Amino acid sequence: MHGVTHRMRAIRCLTLAAAVVIPLAACSEDAPSGPQVPQDTPAPSQDVAHGPFFPECGGISDQEVIKQTRVPGLVNTAKTSVGCQWLAGGSILGPHFSFTWFRGSPIGRERKTMELSRTSVEDIEIEGHDGFMGISDDPTLGTNLCEIGIQFGDDFIEWSISYTSQPFPDPCEVAKELTRQSIVNSE
Repeated sequence: MHGVTHRMRAIRCLTLAAAVVIPLAACSEDAPSGPQVPQDTPAPSQDVAHGPFFPECGGISDQEVIKQTRVPGLVNTAKTSVGCQWLAGGSILGPHFSFTWFRGSPIGRERKTMELSRTSVEDIEIEGHDGFMGISDDPTLGTNLCEIGIQFGDDFIEWSISYTSQPFPDPCEVAKELTRQSIVNSE
């Protein structure tokens, strides 16, 4: 019985020692003391300046795109709240034309992409709004692609005009006119 009592006392002492040592071991200089309350982190600044509202397809009808591009048989193959795409006969193998509205997106990143992928990029102003015009030249077709991005606060719109075979009008003149009409049609 004496051995059991001695053993029980030893177990009680170890249990008591563990109860005292474990909480002490869990403490460190870096560990916060007291109850933990989640810290609120401030939300990023919501000072976003949106531009005007652009109607579907930049307010440009399919007939107007056909008139300006001079490509008969264009089909509006993609129509969303932020953009439209027109393809000749609906095929991706021919010319393509598109309008896109970027809300809360930096125009500078788009311009940088243009500077890396286009023959040239120029500053442009249409209807009192600043932006850029990216131009690409094909060795056999000449200037066959023109994209215009115009900024409105933290938003921008972009018209892309791309031809694949002659004859075709100046793609930058087409892009300028469609951009101008979209700006005029905005609310």
